[in-house]
Amino acid sequence: MSSLVGHACAGLTAYLCWNARARAPSRWAMAPFVFVAVCPDLDYLAVWLLGYGASPRVTHSLLFALIMAVAVNRVAKAGGVPLAVPWLLAASGSHPLLDLLVGAHPVPLFWPLQAGASLPGVLPSAGALKPGNVYLWRNLLIELGVLLPVFTALVALARGTPMRRWRTWAVCVAPVWVAFVAWSISLPR
Repeated sequence: MSSLVGHACAGLTAYLCWNARARAPSRWAMAPFVFVAVCPDLDYLAVWLLGYGASPRVTHSLLFALIMAVAVNRVAKAGGVPLAVPWLLAASGSHPLLDLLVGAHPVPLFWPLQAGASLPGVLPSAGALKPGNVYLWRNLLIELGVLLPVFTALVALARGTPMRRWRTWAVCVAPVWVAFVAWSISLPR
């Protein structure tokens, strides 16, 4: 699985992309985007508190992502602030896609039509969630090194950053990003 930080950054990215085009930017709207990006892992509460582990984890399907995006938009609309469902869906759908990029376990992406999908790992696994776990912090650094340049590029594109500035940034960041991707792929799986 990808880290909580990686998932939250994906939700923040979707919010920033939506907010770049919104007529009335709202900082409070960040919360629903981050929530839908992180909420599929709330099923861990059942594991930790009740010892129950669902298989497959249907919260990691695109169907669940769609349901969450629509439900959160309805709640926000009832509160007087409609959010863009496509951007909420991007935030919600980012969770199973990031977990798919870790490649540690099959992800029930197309549940109920297919049991699970898997890819070779591009992102490192979050590892054991213990503060003293050195691999947790190393893998978090690698994950952020791979994801943050991509997320930053998406926000820059959504905001209409001039191509001249975009090219300069890409030339400077690309070698660092490639180094993080190579480091991540080189880790034993």
